[in-house]
Amino acid sequence: MKLTTGQTYWDKTAKPTSSFPSLEEDIHTDILIVGGGMSGTLAAFKLASAGKNVTVIDRAEVGKGSSSANTGLLQYASDTMLSEFVDKIGEDDAVLFYRMCLESMDELTKIASTLPETTGYRLRDSIYYASTPNDVDKLKREYSYLKKYDFPAEFLAHQKLVEEYGIDKPGALRTWHDAEVNPYQFIQALTAENIKMGVTYFEHTAVDMDSLTENAIKSESGAHISFDSIIIATGYSKLYSELNGKAQMNQTFAIATTPIEGELWKDQVMVWETKKPYLYFRTAPGGRMIAGGLDEESSDLYDDPAFIQRKGQEILDEIKEMFPHIDVEIEDAWNSLFGISKDGLPFMGRAPHQDNVYYLLGFEGNGTCYSMAGAAIIQDLLEGTPNPYAHIVRPSR
Repeated sequence: MKLTTGQTYWDKTAKPTSSFPSLEEDIHTDILIVGGGMSGTLAAFKLASAGKNVTVIDRAEVGKGSSSANTGLLQYASDTMLSEFVDKIGEDDAVLFYRMCLESMDELTKIASTLPETTGYRLRDSIYYASTPNDVDKLKREYSYLKKYDFPAEFLAHQKLVEEYGIDKPGALRTWHDAEVNPYQFIQALTAENIKMGVTYFEHTAVDMDSLTENAIKSESGAHISFDSIIIATGYSKLYSELNGKAQMNQTFAIATTPIEGELWKDQVMVWETKKPYLYFRTAPGGRMIAGGLDEESSDLYDDPAFIQRKGQEILDEIKEMFPHIDVEIEDAWNSLFGISKDGLPFMGRAPHQDNVYYLLGFEGNGTCYSMAGAAIIQDLLEGTPNPYAHIVRPSR
């Protein structure tokens, strides 16, 4: 399945950590991770840090799948509001889920601080604005729950939003503990650390998921990989049968602009909105903007570069309406897949029918944050340690 079309930006900003061989012979590993994107990389780091013997395989190259199309907005707030989760799954689990996300953001920030390479990881506040006046009450209700449970958030009325950020919208929430990242650089830097801890990598190694047995799987080249446990971290490349009726693949459009000098907007906050599908944008080093939106409920990506460019221009024009002083053009534009779940939650944990198979699928808009949480959940499950969040995101729910 094609994961992205057009020209992505991030993979042009760094060279791969290494070129890994393809798997040509039978091997055994304690833990096999299928997928070398953000999810697989974080899981490998978490488990290798705990002394586990880990092997990562990728059907292409590390970090070159969906991760290279990631716009790199990292937030503890979900596409589904805390208050909406209260209505869906109950207040206790809703708060637990948001607590999980906040803790995961803090862990990502801690990990990023230890990496020796440039990753573009920067703490940023987020502005979540009401797209219409009717959405203000929705934001106020959300703020009441965030405030009740001490999540880092502030409500900004229209006048304050205009005065402080120049955003002429009816109102907004400001959140912090959020961050921006260059996802490709982050994966490459973390891969280098994983190698130091003994993680083994194989690229251009696709596996036949239908060949999965209790403790082995076969690569498409015929090599057998035996394992004690397997983690499926394949992102949006496959919709597994266990998720039928629970998830679907959609698509989004994104752009990277040409650089300009000076401050684009105050504090380089990340911005998104209540409308669905929503516009989202951020700054990037060198005075660029990264932005996305115009989601569609279809998994058939567009191949026409001119069409992708036009969709990208629609995104840029909407930002320019908010900030008329910005004079930039599109440098790169792309169209990519992303997975959503019917209940707004990712799928992370033990597979429904096999105890040593684990899914790490960060569906929804917070994939990196969810993957960090999922790596911790799977580590606890492997070690037999109770995890307070595992029941919420279990694939069998």
